[in-house]
Amino acid sequence: MVETFECRRCGACCKQPGFVYLSRDDAERLADFLHKDIYAFTELYCLLMDRKHLALRKHLDETCLFFESDGCAVYSARPQQCRDFPLGWKTERSADYCDGLKLLLKRNAVP
Repeated sequence: MVETFECRRCGACCKQPGFVYLSRDDAERLADFLHKDIYAFTELYCLLMDRKHLALRKHLDETCLFFESDGCAVYSARPQQCRDFPLGWKTERSADYCDGLKLLLKRNAVP
């Protein structure tokens, strides 16, 4: 039987290098969640990449701006890229740091 992935909310994915790209829907959902208009949200929280793609700003240590000590502050409104991780996309190192993926791989390992 194949188990399904369940996020353990360990926050390790929020501390990895790279960008979280936002669709228009992502930006609008986050702006609404944060009670900001879309322009204020993009000004405060986004970078414009290659003159056409929005990405979330991050801290100097690569940690997501929305990561807090108890996890993602915008979890219910998180971007699709975050929702899709690690089954919709992953890196070569995902299984090294993602507690949910480690558990899933362990459960599905052939004895």
